[in-house]
Amino acid sequence: MKPRLTPTELKEKIEQALVRTAELDAQRITVEVQGSKVILKGTVRAWAEKEEAERAAWSAPGVTSVENRITISF
Repeated sequence: MKPRLTPTELKEKIEQALVRTAELDAQRITVEVQGSKVILKGTVRAWAEKEEAERAAWSAPGVTSVENRITISF
């Protein structure tokens, strides 16, 4: 079982994962944490970036749901 993190720790882990993902412009994505639910917002340039951001959110320990509200602007 994955260790439980505080919402603040969870937010930091996801933001760090976004920064490590070279394809993403992490500055354009905001992460909100409500308990074990993650909400992603912002704008990316491609569908693959939106999916990568969601993958990064799911990779954090303790996440039970991800709501991906990221929009794509070409």
